[in-house]
Amino acid sequence: MRERSFALIVLLVTAITYLGALQFEFVFDDYGQIVFNPFVKAWRYAPDYFVSSVWKHLAPLSPGNYYRPLFLLLLRLNFSVFGNRPLGWHVAAIALHLLVTWLVFAVVRKMTGEFTLAWLSALIFGVHPIHHEVVAWISGMTESLFAAMFLASFLAYLLSRESSKRTWMPVSYVFYALALLSKETAIVLPAMVFAHGWIDRSSDGAPRVIDRFKNALIPAIGYLPVAIIYVFVRRWVLSGISHSVSGASIFTWLLTLPSLLLFYVQHWFFPIHLAESYDVLYQTRLSPLHVILPAAIILAVGGAIWAVRGRLSARAVAYAAAWIVIPLLPALDTFIFRPDELVHDRYFYVPSIGAALLVALVIERVAKSKAGVFGQPLRVVAIALALTIVLGFLSARAASFWINDYALFSRAHQISPLNATAASSLGAEMLARGKLDAAGTLLEESYRLHPDDYRIAYNLGRVEYARHQFPQAAEYTRQAIVLSPNFSDAYISMGAIELKLGQRAEAQTSFRRAVETSPYSAPAHTTYGIVLALGGDCVAATEQFKTALILNPGDAVTQAQMFRCRAASSTPAPTKPGQL
Repeated sequence: MRERSFALIVLLVTAITYLGALQFEFVFDDYGQIVFNPFVKAWRYAPDYFVSSVWKHLAPLSPGNYYRPLFLLLLRLNFSVFGNRPLGWHVAAIALHLLVTWLVFAVVRKMTGEFTLAWLSALIFGVHPIHHEVVAWISGMTESLFAAMFLASFLAYLLSRESSKRTWMPVSYVFYALALLSKETAIVLPAMVFAHGWIDRSSDGAPRVIDRFKNALIPAIGYLPVAIIYVFVRRWVLSGISHSVSGASIFTWLLTLPSLLLFYVQHWFFPIHLAESYDVLYQTRLSPLHVILPAAIILAVGGAIWAVRGRLSARAVAYAAAWIVIPLLPALDTFIFRPDELVHDRYFYVPSIGAALLVALVIERVAKSKAGVFGQPLRVVAIALALTIVLGFLSARAASFWINDYALFSRAHQISPLNATAASSLGAEMLARGKLDAAGTLLEESYRLHPDDYRIAYNLGRVEYARHQFPQAAEYTRQAIVLSPNFSDAYISMGAIELKLGQRAEAQTSFRRAVETSPYSAPAHTTYGIVLALGGDCVAATEQFKTALILNPGDAVTQAQMFRCRAASSTPAPTKPGQL
């Protein structure tokens, strides 16, 4: 009863920390993944989730790196309940984080056998500001969904060591499969099981290395068939295990690794300047500031942990280290990320379980006292309360910037002025809010820093279009198309520019290309239909309108254009749109 009460208090404190997120809007990728994603708006598309990448609807011609069908199923379920109302989505995101927090409590309790460590770890994990992306951003639920399945699988494995393996190990395998279908980083679970078995055997006196290795390896092997099947399916769906985006060399990656690791250490212990984007860039030379110093700090931190492991609990410290290092490994594969997207706070979501356990160990050992509150040492409870107040305040502040796109991108550009994603996104949001001059100034400065970034060139083209400088708009937009030939929005912009320049035939070609590169975009079909209707081809235009209405049923603009086209050509009313 006491343990249940403490767990409920931890969950209540965590929920209160993020209550402010209930008033937040859809932001950033939420529009692409939810609001404008036809695949999550009808159950008939559900089978497609298992044979396509997450971003198929936006970029079907581009190779994908994200195979997450269970995440898409979660989006579909949420959309069926909440529709385009962000409140319900934020309730779901907070609830999922609470579930993960409870699983952290259960896993640490079972793994260490210590109740104090369990509730301390869960509390620190639940309210830490580094989770602002996962909890305050709806699209960040992919992390908490994967974490829930990952932890459930590991918890079932722990239970199998105490009771029936025939019951709990199949349960663990099922949750492992679900974790893999939520996010590819779950692939490391067998390594976690092996690490736990190896560390756990260290308490059995001095077992032979071969026996210790065998006892750790046997349970881990059971997960390999699931992993192998997943890898084969992933390779078939994505036409490869993964696709390099950055083009960085191994040498460059090695030089960059210390700054990547230091980023997560810094954001865990000093979670102050948090945002969506950061200026952590590839290093191409042995820089004292960006390579040698970070490496020295990481080695010092690791050495300090090693030095105090005996005073804290060597086995628990080893568990903490395994939970930090192993789940972080996939995030260090930066070859699949854009050069300005090498780090994100959300990548430390599961690794922070180990970091929380490490901090809990320090508090529990340093603050021992006889006096207690509800059976817990008074000084431990006092430190936990003080830490909760500080971390809760910082979490609420970090989450507050996710209230809307303007606040989010303004904060990101403030924290990372060199980041192309932050600058391009803020410029686009300024343009949407009518801040034309500010958007132009920001994007022009960013263009000088990133002349090869198609998003900045594209948004500069939009700025020049709004200024009625159509030749300049065309120049920037053509550059965006050259840099990213499968970016359909650039073709739509180019078509609009060409119409303003009186180039109707060229505009028709551009709009057709937009449909070809993004066949699941309802706006692309609608705009192409409008251009076809302007050219007098109402039959072809009507087909485009019908396709747009299949993708986005009830769209008033498309319906009005189809009615106008039909009236102009005096054709009979089309039949009800069918399915794609």
